[in-house]
Amino acid sequence: MNRTKKKGFLYVDLSKPMTYGDQFKLMFIIMFIFCALFTLIYLFTLIGGRGKADTPSSAEVSGTETSHAASHQEENSPVASEVSVVSEINSGIFDDVEKLSLGHDEIYKGDLILVNKNYKCPSDGEDAVSLMEQKTGSYAVTDYDVSLNKDIIVYLNQMLDDFEDVQGENDVMVACGYRSYDNQSEIFDNEVEEVGVEEAEQWVARPGYSEHQTGLVIDFTLNNDVEQGSIKYDGTGIYEWINTNSYKYGFILRYPYGKEEITGYNYESWHFRYVGLPAAFYITQNGITLEEYIDVVRTHDINSPLLIDGGGENKWYVYYVTANEDSKTEVTVPKNSNYKISGDNVQGFIVTADVDIKG
Repeated sequence: MNRTKKKGFLYVDLSKPMTYGDQFKLMFIIMFIFCALFTLIYLFTLIGGRGKADTPSSAEVSGTETSHAASHQEENSPVASEVSVVSEINSGIFDDVEKLSLGHDEIYKGDLILVNKNYKCPSDGEDAVSLMEQKTGSYAVTDYDVSLNKDIIVYLNQMLDDFEDVQGENDVMVACGYRSYDNQSEIFDNEVEEVGVEEAEQWVARPGYSEHQTGLVIDFTLNNDVEQGSIKYDGTGIYEWINTNSYKYGFILRYPYGKEEITGYNYESWHFRYVGLPAAFYITQNGITLEEYIDVVRTHDINSPLLIDGGGENKWYVYYVTANEDSKTEVTVPKNSNYKISGDNVQGFIVTADVDIKG
């Protein structure tokens, strides 16, 4: 018996005119071949790119997603967190880093320690030296008892030398620098006796809470040779140059007008505090106080540092590291760049790094 060979579902006899059913079969075959090729290409691409999947791109190690991942790692695995931090730095901020181990007492040292009505001065003149013996001829000092932190005198000399060169005057006088606890106590008690406690606290710090005790503060007055006396420095006229340019030398007007609720003291046109660069630049340019600057810095860690652009090559990264209370704190810093660490006298460290910023 002759049997006719059964044709498959996909069989199409091209020697005869195609029916609608044949056209449908042909379209199905073409689509099947296309899908198979697409699948093969995808599989080859996936296998070939597997080696690159282990190395994240710069976009993958920056931004909000990375910050959330780092935060999650910190809660569950300190070691994993440290690795993540170093990886992110190397991929986008600093070329190379290293870790320093700092004791908790280090938060009480540095140019940026915060001393006000809430935070006591942690030092008492350990680094203060007589200003009269190191000053230049561009300004006067009331007597040999006036002393300052030895490291900031060079910046004071530069500032007042430049003032004399620009304005042609050398009648600025440093009336006060470092004050001991006992000296501050005497001044405060005398002020209380004259005006009462409430008014006295608007002008004079309680003993132990005075910035003068740091040795980083200068009170200016004016020496008047004609009247053989001194007159109050108000930062106006030619002396406005000092108030405008002091930040270039690392000084700020510590108690500016309009910031009394933040600083706790009335406006003092003569009271300057050394904080160094770039803090002085950022504080002056933004019209804020030292308290506000530290608050800003505390919102920036090494993964998202505060960029301060002083123009030209003057650029800095600033970030905060919270100190461990019961053990030493590891502070990550750039390995091959200039940096400075200062405690804030409260709870941690401020790292200021002068680095080459990648474009």
